[in-house]
Amino acid sequence: MADMRNGDGNGNIFVRNYGVNPAPAFNFMLRVEGVIDVPCKKILAFRKENEFEYIQEGGLNDYVHMRRKPISQPFKLQVERYIGVDFLDPLTLGTELILPLFLMVGRNLVYDEFDPVRLYLFTGCVVTDKQWGDLDAERSSLFTEIVTIGYREMFCIQNPLNGE
Repeated sequence: MADMRNGDGNGNIFVRNYGVNPAPAFNFMLRVEGVIDVPCKKILAFRKENEFEYIQEGGLNDYVHMRRKPISQPFKLQVERYIGVDFLDPLTLGTELILPLFLMVGRNLVYDEFDPVRLYLFTGCVVTDKQWGDLDAERSSLFTEIVTIGYREMFCIQNPLNGE
């Protein structure tokens, strides 16, 4: 058996996690409607946060009670992508996706044996906003757009067989 502490093998075992093989943040793929791979420049940081109501009980000065409130607005995912790489835009403004949106993060190249370390599934997705990048005749850059997607639920799935 390989010595996991020296970087041989995966090194992330349930009981003994040496943390020697973290997932990189540059190998990712976005899949729309289960079949359309969407090239992206960047997935902006996303989070899922619950809202809470704070209740202070009379006579207790050391802490407050926290009660979860109903969600008042959809969660948001922002995707920055290049313009001109698609024949048809799968993320047009107002699109309501039928299937979950998949965000796959892996260690290998995207199409050469892409084995995701983590898979994020976003359900109830609707494209709510689009923002186009700057056009500047004095600076060379690529034309991008930022797509904001509102979603209902996010599920995070860790691949237990990755690297084995």
